[in-house]
Amino acid sequence: MKGKFFGLGVGPGDPELLTLKAHRILNEVDVICMPKSRLERECVAYNIVRPLLRGEKEIVELYMPMTRDAEILEQEWQKGAATILAFLRRGLDVAFITIGDAMLYSTYSYLMAKIKALDEEIEITTVPGITSFAATAAALNIPLAEGEERLAIVPSIENPQKLPEVLAQFPNVVLMKVAPNFNEILDVLEAEKVQDKAVLVSHCSTPRQQCEYDLEKLRGSKPDYLSLILVKQQGRWL
Repeated sequence: MKGKFFGLGVGPGDPELLTLKAHRILNEVDVICMPKSRLERECVAYNIVRPLLRGEKEIVELYMPMTRDAEILEQEWQKGAATILAFLRRGLDVAFITIGDAMLYSTYSYLMAKIKALDEEIEITTVPGITSFAATAAALNIPLAEGEERLAIVPSIENPQKLPEVLAQFPNVVLMKVAPNFNEILDVLEAEKVQDKAVLVSHCSTPRQQCEYDLEKLRGSKPDYLSLILVKQQGRWL
């Protein structure tokens, strides 16, 4: 009998924000796989779940490079899927852990698709996790959206000059993965006169959490990879 494959969103950083279902599955599976880039000293997702693990588990790191090169990514997704599938075909249950939610800008979704393509018989269960922006809103007591307000979630901004279009249509905007183009993003927020309606949060829900409402103080710097900007043009700032 083949093993089962689980994709677990483990939340933004605080182990207590892990769902009960994810916690249970983590301690039932035989193998835990996690994404690792060569730039990382350690896996953030594994650090979240490590204090919650009981008993011996086989821990497997899957190399997932920080690149936009489609060919390289395809190769690594295929390798990762093959590694996971080898365990599943031995009858072992495998969990792949990822920060935030498993179905939002996550490597897991690509691995899941590859595994499905290689073996349609594999049973797959995905467990959602708390997103960084949901945790940020809770930590700051700032509603993401109220009433009929609209909310936009914008990932890794390759061209910050497209931001004015988003800001014109959405009163509430979450900018994720802002580090690579941080200063260009600041230029746009200033030009659109919303810089004073934005907050940058890094490492939300962890002891390293940092919040900065005066974004201009950070100009010239590069925020941590685990950073986002919440822009709230109307509504309540609590």
